[in-house]
Amino acid sequence: MLVVIAEKDPHDLEALRAAFEAPDCEVLAALDGRVAVTLTRERKPEAVVLAASLGSMGGFAASREIKTSAELGEISEPKVVVLIERAADAWLAGWSRCDAWLVKPIDPVDAADKVRELIEKQPAGA
Repeated sequence: MLVVIAEKDPHDLEALRAAFEAPDCEVLAALDGRVAVTLTRERKPEAVVLAASLGSMGGFAASREIKTSAELGEISEPKVVVLIERAADAWLAGWSRCDAWLVKPIDPVDAADKVRELIEKQPAGA
């Protein structure tokens, strides 16, 4: 499994990366949403985890761009999880077209579990 993780806080990014550590998982890290989108286009991950706040392009916009690009057939469609700052931002997560969201603070293992759950739910051949 290939996962892109974008988080502006280096400590949170490292904690998320560690939670995904497994022989069957490679993690690509980014501190910015634009970098996460570029990595998604170039490397075609199965999943993308985006913090809502990410500098020049936040997680909501990055998620929407990834999902729209997939809908247009420009890239394969990864599962996207957005890490939101507060429960009230759930409507923005819905707008972003992500597959799931988690409200911070989160346990990084919960994020890894959510991604694996989403990937396992994919229909065969997807």
